[in-house]
Order: sequence, then C-alpha cells, then structure tokens
Amino acid sequence: MKRTIIVQTLFISLGCIALLTALSWLTGKVGEVRPVHAALSEKHGQPSVLKNDNLVDELIAWELYVPVDKVELSGSILAIDFKVTEGAGNAEWLYQGLAQAVDRSFQNTSNIQRLLVRFIAEDRWLGNKYLLLAADVRRGEWPTDALEELRAWGDRELSHEMKSWFRVTETNLWKTMIHK
Repeated sequence: MKRTIIVQTLFISLGCIALLTALSWLTGKVGEVRPVHAALSEKHGQPSVLKNDNLVDELIAWELYVPVDKVELSGSILAIDFKVTEGAGNAEWLYQGLAQAVDRSFQNTSNIQRLLVRFIAEDRWLGNKYLLLAADVRRGEWPTDALEELRAWGDRELSHEMKSWFRVTETNLWKTMIHK
C-alpha cells in the first residue's frame, strides 16, 4: 500500500513538471526574465503622458542612475529630489544623473515642460539633509548637443553656458566638494 502511494506521488510530480515545462515553452523562452514595467517602457518609441496614476511605474522604467528620494508632479512640472549617498557624491556621477533625468523627462514624455531637480546629501548620523545642486530645466531651452556635453563633462565645475542652459544652482557645499 505504501509503495503504491509513493509511486503515484512520483508519477504525479513528474506529470506536474512536464506540464509546467510545456506551459513555459508555450508562453515564452525558458529562463527569460521580463520586468513588470517592461510593458510600460515598450510603447513603440512614443512619448507617454506622465500622470500621477503612472508616475511611479514610469520612473521605475527610466532606470535612473541616482536613487530618487522624492517625486512630485504638478501639471506640466516634474520635481525630482535625488538622494546622494556617502561615496556617490562625485560630480561626474551627478552630472550624468542630471543629464539622464533631463533626457528621460523630455524625450519619454509629451506633457512635461519643466523639470526641477535637486541633489540632496543626507548626514546618516544626524539625519540632516543638505542641498548640493539644483536645476530648473525647461523643454527646448538648450542646444541639441548640450545633454551629451553634460554627460561627458567629467568632474569639473560646470561652465557658465551649462549653468544657464539648465539653470543650475550650486551651493557652497557643492563647490567645496568639486574643488577637493
């Protein structure tokens, strides 16, 4: 009696494995991992309309370099606060993060006209937050090659043109970090 129960359990288990294998073969490639947000980012190259309903999903799909601390959408204005962690506050990384946020905000959306970006460092011991760098970027108010130039800027201080194109404001704390 025990032997037949064990044999039946074994056959049922093998049948389940065969069934699951067949199902995975029918639905797609075995081992293919598709993120949940993939459907949102595959819109055939068409910019999306960013709304409070899809804000989190779209930002996840953007895969931003710098971690996001806070996001706010008010009409055609998108405000993003980036959290700068210890050791990740070098200028080159943050300039690339700014360029990526500008690119995603204006290339991937049709309704964002203004992007407000802040890079905020947090003292992990005291919990105090410090503004390092801020930008007030408006759609179409910079030369076409400015984003690539910003991405490749390195860790130097931004030029006057870059600051005016992207309306960048630097704090004294940021300036001391750059000149180290």
